[in-house]
Amino acid sequence: MIHEKGSTKTVNARMSAGWSTYHASMYGVLTAAGMTDLSMADFAGMTGLAFHLYMNNHCDPSGVTVYNWPVRHQNAMDRIGVLTEMYHYEPGTNTYEAARQRAVDNLKAAIDSGVGAVAWAIDTGEFGVIYGYDDDDGIFYVDGVDKFNRDLGSDPMLYENIAKKFPPAPFLHYQIPVAKVPIDLERVYRDSLTMYVDEMERAFHMSPDFHSGLHAYDVWMQSLSDNTYNPFGLRYCTTVYAESKCFAAEYAHALADKWNGWSGIRMLADYFDQIAHSYKSMMNVLEQDWNGGQHLGKPVNEKQAQGMIPHILKAKQLEEQSVQLIKRELLGQ
Repeated sequence: MIHEKGSTKTVNARMSAGWSTYHASMYGVLTAAGMTDLSMADFAGMTGLAFHLYMNNHCDPSGVTVYNWPVRHQNAMDRIGVLTEMYHYEPGTNTYEAARQRAVDNLKAAIDSGVGAVAWAIDTGEFGVIYGYDDDDGIFYVDGVDKFNRDLGSDPMLYENIAKKFPPAPFLHYQIPVAKVPIDLERVYRDSLTMYVDEMERAFHMSPDFHSGLHAYDVWMQSLSDNTYNPFGLRYCTTVYAESKCFAAEYAHALADKWNGWSGIRMLADYFDQIAHSYKSMMNVLEQDWNGGQHLGKPVNEKQAQGMIPHILKAKQLEEQSVQLIKRELLGQ
């Protein structure tokens, strides 16, 4: 639904509650547009977003968002049958500034059509939702992580600031949903679990400083053993991935109840439950919960760092068993 008042036009799209801000933002946009009626867990599982596990050598917080956005985001939406228009331009390229100017027209057109958009650098180095604009003031109305961290929520963003609210990574990246098409659920379920295996076994991820899946576990434990971890990043990454693992377990249980295509899904759901439990144990060791960012700035002492390692190792071992189960009994490898 479009709401108009004077020079202001808005739609109902808002960011959902969640630590993975692309997931939370796109889920909110598609739900408001009537393009998905999935639960957040099924959405995370079917798109494969629940299976992200990326870690920097020193647990830098950037690890969560260092992956191939254009390919991954397009693929995630295609899997659930949502056609999107995606735009990605990086600073230093010849057309970057022209693309930022063009983005204003594209995003306003999306609002005019009744849908919101997901964009990078909303409030800070996170994804968020653009849900309206005001031509008189030259602003977009946005919904990002500030809604969870301050009473006033997200400030409007000047048209001229699109992509530049996070100077360390001023990427222009936004995605607009266009249409929903029917999908073959059996294929989606198999593809999502295939993607899980691929992400877990990926040998190289983006650069030598970042790692995916089983290799991510290795550098995570090594940084704790060597005391070379970033405390903020350690807390942030642990929270993001703990939420993802809970979604993955919930998704697997949902498949066990409704999908007859693979008898091993109940065993996988049990593995995923145990993985989620390991991550909850990590949260307990760090003495933090899901309540906004109130814990992220706290130091991490040696006892906490060393106490994380057994739970990370256990999670890795369970992931290895999960991968082998899928490869052996579903993929026939």
